[in-house]
Amino acid sequence: MSSEGGGEQLPMILATGRSESIENIRFEFLDTNAVARSRTVPFRHLEDVCRSGVRFPMDLFVLDPLGNTPVVESELIRRFHYTDMVCFPDISTYTVLPWQKNTSRVFVSRSDAEEDGPKFLIDPRNILKAQLKVLEDKRLSILSSFEYEFWLVNSETRKPINNVINSFSTTLLSKHQEFVDKVAKNLSSAGVDVESTHCESSPGLLEMTMKPSWGIRAADNAATFRTGVKEMALQHDYIASFMNMPFENEDTASCHLNFSLWSRDHTEPMLYPLSDPKRLSPIGEHWLAGMLEHAPALTALQAPTINCREMFKPQYIFSPTYATWGFDNRTCALRVKPSGPSGLYLENRLGTGAGNPYIVLASTIAAGLDGINRKLSLRPPVPSNATADQSTVGTDAVPLPVDIECALDALKRDTVIAEAIGRDFIDALESIRRSEMKRMVGERFAWSRDLYLEFI
Repeated sequence: MSSEGGGEQLPMILATGRSESIENIRFEFLDTNAVARSRTVPFRHLEDVCRSGVRFPMDLFVLDPLGNTPVVESELIRRFHYTDMVCFPDISTYTVLPWQKNTSRVFVSRSDAEEDGPKFLIDPRNILKAQLKVLEDKRLSILSSFEYEFWLVNSETRKPINNVINSFSTTLLSKHQEFVDKVAKNLSSAGVDVESTHCESSPGLLEMTMKPSWGIRAADNAATFRTGVKEMALQHDYIASFMNMPFENEDTASCHLNFSLWSRDHTEPMLYPLSDPKRLSPIGEHWLAGMLEHAPALTALQAPTINCREMFKPQYIFSPTYATWGFDNRTCALRVKPSGPSGLYLENRLGTGAGNPYIVLASTIAAGLDGINRKLSLRPPVPSNATADQSTVGTDAVPLPVDIECALDALKRDTVIAEAIGRDFIDALESIRRSEMKRMVGERFAWSRDLYLEFI
């Protein structure tokens, strides 16, 4: 075996790394909880690792965010016990990390080349690659970007870095300008183009957006962004957290996936007709209808933690409570957003920052493609507050699960999403969540902060 993707770049990477005095390289991936896991290896061994791979314990995919092993056994442990997996680097993802001295990073994916029996689909990056292949086979491609909200808290007190609520305030953001500038500059050097930053509607809550990218690059950018923001926050004695709701009576931290659908060669928009770029095309309507049909299951993957269920309670007007859509309506689960004369794009508002970006994008593709394959009809848009009671949104609008038990049940019953993401990944996710439920003690927000705040 050898490294995947961009192998022809390796000689140039080796030469550049030596000239830039790169000393270490991380071989990194996001686990089930979107926690970055890695091995750091002296840079001089890069070529050897590209040939032989790098080993990680298989059970990393069933650990909770703090690294605890599950108390509810998973199929992964039953099948593989605690053996290693071999991962190979995707050299096309190589980048120098400006915020870490003399360090570079490359993403890895699990190899199944030596596996006996049916393919074991557990690695989130491989799961996304499989869905992108299905999309390509339909002669389609996807351009997308993740829009993250995250909490900045004092690393000692674990309280927000300010106590002010003032959305989009210029002067409030300027108090943290040094950190914001550092993040934007360093991420840009690492290949992630930060597009904008603003204060959100809770103390210490910021939002950053990124320029869109094609295919898997959007999820790779999100992975780089998450880990980079967390590391740079630590350098300022902050904790940056992507958990949904650490503090009672505050807002929720979401992660919206913005995307548009294109022809396979990236030249023709597929969500809207060129003759009328302000309305959805038949393909766009089918795609949206597929996402609405699978929305309850999607929440288990895109808002995956126990704490994430807070978002679906009706008191949060800008978080969805029903499977709804609307034109530029941010109270809906799915928002059709105009993009000037160049057309429109979709905003998936089902997710939180706790979701694994590879799984968020993969499950979005699976749901949309099912709508296209079955030519599902799109119900009318919701023109007003979609978080109101069912008489406002319509009787065919399905409520979204407000507890983790219902979300997991919806996921397991949804054969389309379960088969696309893989029963193996879903089993691991369920093992983690059920283990957390067994360990849950005390006040729910304090318990959630202890479990999720630092590493998610």
